[in-house]
Amino acid sequence: MTRARAIALWLLVIFVGIQFGAGWYEKVIVVHLWEQVPPADTLAAMTDSGFERAGKAFWPFVSPLVALLALVNIGFAWRAPGPMRRWWLAAALLMTTYALVSYGWFVPQMVLFQRDGAGWDPDRAASFVELWTSANYARMALGGAGWLCALRALSLSGDRARPVAD
Repeated sequence: MTRARAIALWLLVIFVGIQFGAGWYEKVIVVHLWEQVPPADTLAAMTDSGFERAGKAFWPFVSPLVALLALVNIGFAWRAPGPMRRWWLAAALLMTTYALVSYGWFVPQMVLFQRDGAGWDPDRAASFVELWTSANYARMALGGAGWLCALRALSLSGDRARPVAD
């Protein structure tokens, strides 16, 4: 495998791992802090939980990088030889789909809720929170599948870290 291909695959594995781990932390710890409160208190709970802060300070840097790496890896994976090709291509396509779903629905919906949700009636706010948090499980499954495929491609690449000689 060429050096550029190896770097691209390694970066995909690393940054998808960061994104996936942060997403699960957010889902299990942070979102839980605001999804269980009364609808009228959801926006305040989001702020208190750090969810909004992460949406401005973490996700805008990690998510676009993963999306870009996924696109770059499609090109490299498409031309890859051997059995790793299908795993690598699956990883890149799954993570591209993850980015499209995130930027096409999840992000715009959350921005809308954070901007206008204070004026929504409690039933609409509760319905939104339930839909968004439930759908997020499918998005997390998509990201997990992408990461596992990337790890499998890496394991088949033969490009393993070698110990440094003293």
